[in-house]
Amino acid sequence: MIQAIVFDLGGVLFTNGTRLFAQYIATKHKKNQKEVYELLNYSDFGNAYREGKITENEFYDNLKKELAIDDDINELKQKWFDVYQVIEGTQKIINTLRQKYKVYFLSDNTKERVTYAHQQYGFLNWFDGGIFSHEVGVRKPHQKIYKITIEKIGLKPEEILFVDDKEINLPPAEKLGMKTILYVNPDQLREELKKMKLL
Repeated sequence: MIQAIVFDLGGVLFTNGTRLFAQYIATKHKKNQKEVYELLNYSDFGNAYREGKITENEFYDNLKKELAIDDDINELKQKWFDVYQVIEGTQKIINTLRQKYKVYFLSDNTKERVTYAHQQYGFLNWFDGGIFSHEVGVRKPHQKIYKITIEKIGLKPEEILFVDDKEINLPPAEKLGMKTILYVNPDQLREELKKMKLL
């Protein structure tokens, strides 16, 4: 029986800020959007930033060098922050679930973006706790971060449901015994939760 529900943040509770930021850079500088997104998210320096292994400025220095652009770092930072906005439908679902279940987050996120988003929305107060990749030095889909999450929650894996918008992030959770939902939008999530008799 499910006792805790774990949510990814970007693309689930918040708009997919990385995708929107990639779109902004690609449009402004006539770059390939997919390549910009890959650099932001899955390049060596993208991974290192999300795992707390390089500083914010080191990340942006690398990004500017790779893309051969000369944008002001502070402007880039603010743009990435600004496209990270709450999806209200998901927020409502979380508020409802919290009345009956423990609710946590599991997010490949950076310290600065978390700080900014919490200042804007107070979103950390909507959860019982959670795991950020920059705090534990590893990110999804590495199985270690799921093990850390299960340990923190203190329940059996089969008592935990994990919700993420990236299909690649679900199999490692499933292998450990967690239930999963691939998130598409709030309406679809609500239907999936109803099918599982959680809403």
